[in-house]
This record gives sequence, C-alpha cells and structure tokens, in this order.
Amino acid sequence: MNANLIQQQAAYKSQALSSFSDKHERKSNVRSNDAPRKKPRLESPAISKNPLRFKWIKLCVDRLRKRYQKVKKPITLEDLIKNIRLELDPAEKNWLFNALKENVKCHFDYEKKRFSFKPTYEMHSKNDLLSLLQNKYENGLGGILLDDVNECLLKGDEVVKELEQEALIKTIVRSDKRTVLFYRDTSVEHQVDDCFKEVWNMISVKEINEGDIESYLKRVGITLMSNLDSKSMQPKKRPVKRKRKVKMLNSHLTSDILKEFD
Repeated sequence: MNANLIQQQAAYKSQALSSFSDKHERKSNVRSNDAPRKKPRLESPAISKNPLRFKWIKLCVDRLRKRYQKVKKPITLEDLIKNIRLELDPAEKNWLFNALKENVKCHFDYEKKRFSFKPTYEMHSKNDLLSLLQNKYENGLGGILLDDVNECLLKGDEVVKELEQEALIKTIVRSDKRTVLFYRDTSVEHQVDDCFKEVWNMISVKEINEGDIESYLKRVGITLMSNLDSKSMQPKKRPVKRKRKVKMLNSHLTSDILKEFD
C-alpha cells in the first residue's frame, strides 16, 4: 500500500477516536448535571396517616358556617385555628390551608388571604328565603332543601315554621326523609265541594281496563305520553311456579317386599 494512504488512514482513525471520546464526555456531563430531581411531596407521611386531619376540616367548615350566620366576615387561617383552639405545626397548617381552598363549602379570597363560608344559596333573612322560593316557582326550578336553609339561617327551622303558618310555603318530606320547601301560590288553589268529592269516590272503574281508557282518550282527541302506552301500563304477570319432578327411589321393588315399621 502507498505510504501516503497509510498515513491518511491512521490520521482518520485517530480523529474518529478523539471525536467519539468528546461526545461521550459531553453526554456524561449532561447526565450528571440533569439528574432527575425528586418531586416534592404535597403531603408528609405523618399528615397522611393522621386520623384527625378530616376532623380539622369539619371544625373549620362548621366555624365558617357559624360566622356566616352571625358576623358574615371572612377570616384568616391563623385566626380560624385560634378560634377552634387547634395546635398544629407548620406542615399541618400548610396542609389545612390547601385542603380548605379545595373544599366546596369554603371560599378563599386570594387578595386578602381570607376564608369564608360558601353556601348553596345566598340568603340571610326570612324575606331572602321567600323571594328565592318564589323565584324558583316562577321559573319552574322546584324547591329548596331544608338542610340548605339551615346552613344559611341561624334559626332556619323557626323561620320555616313561621312561613308555613302564614301559608306562604309548603313542605314535603321525600323518600330519603329530607324535607323540601316549595313556594305556595294561593291564587291557583281551589276549594272542592264535599259533594263533588263523594260523587268522585262513588264512581267505580273496576270494569274498565287500561286498553279501554287508552281507546277512549284517542277517541276524544287526547294523546297519551310517549312512554305510557298500553303495553307498559299493563301489570306484570307473576311467574308461574312449576312443580318440581321428584325422583322416586326403590321403584324396582315390589310392594310385598317393602314393609312399614311403626
């Protein structure tokens, strides 16, 4: 081989080796500088295992609710902790601060750094409750739960009784035993005579089935609801119990062999 080519080949090899070593050193430096950092824990293990942390939230929310019913002024976390007489370290205070900010019943003012109670409805008096119920009635939005009233008004039960005595509202107890308040519109109420009630109760519809009622309504021009047809209105039939076949044993034996013993 030519001596000049041998020198060029050796120079190329040495240059390739040097460039490879430089790249390797750069990668190692980048890896050392950009080592993965551990993510800071939002909650220390001691707080996450503390069974009292949910009690702290409940006490704070209850105190904010009472302040909403009386003072109606926001409060800082430090003053809130002092009022409840809690003894918390800085880590526990930080956890409680973040937990209250995310609570649906708490409102946090980022400018003033203060907390306040966040009720379902804004009401502070008997007139506020009545106007809110009337507004819901006029817009077809239903009623208000008694629990939502008690969290806003200091003596919610007494206010509701007064409105009931004044015939301004009506209460209904649901199947889950929760009381719902509705606005009572006396202008649409009508007093039915007792004679009409007696005649109505005397009419018997035992001989008329659902199919006859449906055909009559169609004949007079009244259409049924789409989900209430004659098939869906028919009572469901109970499944007939079938007699189970009992397997007879010793059927191969004759009656003279078998004997009964008292």
